[in-house]
Amino acid sequence: MSEMREVLRHYFNIGTPAEPEWVLLGDGITSLTEEFNPESETKQYINQSNGTTTLKSYTPSISVEREYISDELQKWINEKIKTLPTGSKAISEYVRLNLMDTPTTGGDYPAVKRRCTYQFDSVGGDAGAELISAMTLGGVGDGIQGTFTVTEGSEAFTVATA
Repeated sequence: MSEMREVLRHYFNIGTPAEPEWVLLGDGITSLTEEFNPESETKQYINQSNGTTTLKSYTPSISVEREYISDELQKWINEKIKTLPTGSKAISEYVRLNLMDTPTTGGDYPAVKRRCTYQFDSVGGDAGAELISAMTLGGVGDGIQGTFTVTEGSEAFTVATA
């Protein structure tokens, strides 16, 4: 049996790595797909009938189109659009988790946290339609395994211990 989209959650940090402020990427977003963008290389040697594929890396990214809803995420977007940060000023992080995973005894869910760049693609829309903000989150480096507290107002990521 298939599951509904709401079990796969993405949280975005509008704070800092030292003092994170996690917001659910949810309200105002009608579609969100995390692309893994695999990079592979295929070679065929002279003694082979068929080639060999080697998977080299992944560069996850998320494109977000969001209706303008006055909340903490939109306020953050509005402030960042004023200066359009680049380089190290355009780095944050996101967490991905699946509510179908078995939570810990404390109720936290297994999760992966990724550093990411954020870029603003557009703001606007058609006449008579909702105002739309579009941004892209681009993965930076390896994901960090851990758990995530999903209790509203107490969201937190904890790095897994070996």
